[in-house]
Amino acid sequence: MCSIVGINGQNVKTQLLEMMSVLSHRGPDGQGIYSVNKIYLNDDIYDAIDSNFMLGHNLLSIVGINELQPLFSNNLVLISNAELYNYEILINQYDINDLRTGSDCEVILKIIEYNYKGNLKEAVLKSINLFDGDYAFCITDGSDYIVIRDDVGVKPIYYAINDNCFAFASEQKALKKIGLTNVRNLKPTCMIFNDEIIEIRKEKVHGNYFKDYETAKNTLKKVIKESVSKRVHKLDNVALLFSAGVDSTLIAILLKQLGVNVTLYTIGTENSQDLKYAKKVAKDIDLPLKTRIINKDIIEESFCPTIKTIEDTNLMKIGVGMIIKLTSQLAREDNHKVILSGQGADELFAGYNRYKRKYNQPKELLIELDHDLNNIYDVNLERDDKATMSNSVELRVPFLDKNVIDTALKMPIDYLLDSEDDSIRKHILRDVAYELGVPKEIAYRPKKAAQYGTGIDKIIKKKIIKKEPYNEILN
Repeated sequence: MCSIVGINGQNVKTQLLEMMSVLSHRGPDGQGIYSVNKIYLNDDIYDAIDSNFMLGHNLLSIVGINELQPLFSNNLVLISNAELYNYEILINQYDINDLRTGSDCEVILKIIEYNYKGNLKEAVLKSINLFDGDYAFCITDGSDYIVIRDDVGVKPIYYAINDNCFAFASEQKALKKIGLTNVRNLKPTCMIFNDEIIEIRKEKVHGNYFKDYETAKNTLKKVIKESVSKRVHKLDNVALLFSAGVDSTLIAILLKQLGVNVTLYTIGTENSQDLKYAKKVAKDIDLPLKTRIINKDIIEESFCPTIKTIEDTNLMKIGVGMIIKLTSQLAREDNHKVILSGQGADELFAGYNRYKRKYNQPKELLIELDHDLNNIYDVNLERDDKATMSNSVELRVPFLDKNVIDTALKMPIDYLLDSEDDSIRKHILRDVAYELGVPKEIAYRPKKAAQYGTGIDKIIKKKIIKKEPYNEILN
């Protein structure tokens, strides 16, 4: 994962460098700039020609060698924050033999080039259907430019405009640094085309339902196993945000079965539910666990930095963001660059308690599930991305694999919930987890949301926000 920034205006070099500096935590392994058909790398970026359209990139190196960006091929130039999980398949399928780097991101460039016949928009729209991965990128042919993100919104993109410029960046703070205030996130259904927002995709909806539970269950097993495997391909070591719930425990079991060296990471207040279960489950499944006990002082100390990191004062987001920020910090201390999480499982398989209230209104429930999935980028993903990337750790989310999503969208309600009093929910996912090796006690255990299970929410509400400085910030 990296950061990308771009600006279209008048002599924008100073502003671009400011944006890149603000986002240096997202890419400590190198920098690059594009300006006037030239590319400048690392220390040479300060020699870049000041122009009216410039792109910048900060690199966090995960896959390959010589991955510094911008990447170029003929008249096409790309900056990307991406993990393309099918890049090797595309290399073989399209007989790509002129790669300059070992980066999966260069395959994005080559596929677009393959489809490019002088119309950049057509080439991009044709190419993105081939990509299996999480991405946000900008590509230009010298005349037009396009900014786009994956269709779930795992990778963030924000944009803003004023009378002098149009700019985009991986985080809001880069845009605010140069004085842009009306910042918006780019919807996954849209792309930026030469400063204009254009709708290119439809939102995801339920339909074409499974008619047989066993078929649904076996399909779900297959796609979840494949999803986890894709996300650790060529990685020797990974970290896992671990709450000992069914979602994270299933990922842990699958990682172990794949032979990946995985370390589980959990934080919580002393005697919190998450810490208690994490220790027990880690022992039961024989995987290493690292924990950190947090208290009021640590939570108070982390409160304002978390708000700055996630760029949001929503109390629920602060609690969850703090958990992810502190946990990924533990992983970074062990030199991990990739951390996995179970994000998305609740939206896909009706895990939240509120869903059962509409059990007897199945159409309304499906509408709510569709809404939550289509807005997960704004509610959860951008927060989680910024929290892990504050520690230069990339987040990967197996449950939001496109094949897992497509499978989940075919689930009838009675595969997910059994009544309006259902206390555990996500039934088909729990059955899959149990059959794949998750201990029965965990597979079918009701679990509190992370901010409650760690004890963070209670301390924030009872001991932190009542204090005047924090109360003022939230209001």
